[in-house]
Amino acid sequence: MRLLALVDGSEHSLRALDYSINLLNGIGISENRPKKSAKNNHELIILNVLPTIHSSPGILTPIKPSKDGKSISLDQYTNQVNRIIESEWVKNLEELKIKYEKSGVRTSTKILKGSHSSRYVAYSIIKFVKDQKVDLIVLGSVGLGGVLKNKALGSVTRNIAEISTCPVLIVP
Repeated sequence: MRLLALVDGSEHSLRALDYSINLLNGIGISENRPKKSAKNNHELIILNVLPTIHSSPGILTPIKPSKDGKSISLDQYTNQVNRIIESEWVKNLEELKIKYEKSGVRTSTKILKGSHSSRYVAYSIIKFVKDQKVDLIVLGSVGLGGVLKNKALGSVTRNIAEISTCPVLIVP
């Protein structure tokens, strides 16, 4: 089984990731089939969609974002911020991969470039799911931008559930 766990750093997404590994550890285990061989048949893909920051190319006013006093364009600044965010997520995903590989399940990580549109993010994820022949998507009920007070589904979660052609497991 190929399982995709979506992670954005929120408590709900990390809980969904834990649930994913527990689910994979329990699949296919019987008295005649030892736990170790069952795990080797499964793969966990941990996916993050980067929240890319965009700037308008028409804004030419230089800014001074650092202590050295050098002026750079807003476009250069947002590119720097995006590279920092991506670098941090590469580290975060590598740490998660190491942690979850200890359970014996093959684990890989992937980063997709995002957008401000939850619908676009959902379509990007579903395209990835189809391309990678994922069997199950596991995600938290809300992410970093979710409305916790109302216990509503986050917009990305809702969009994925609406457009996915493979099963979706939503972890509260």
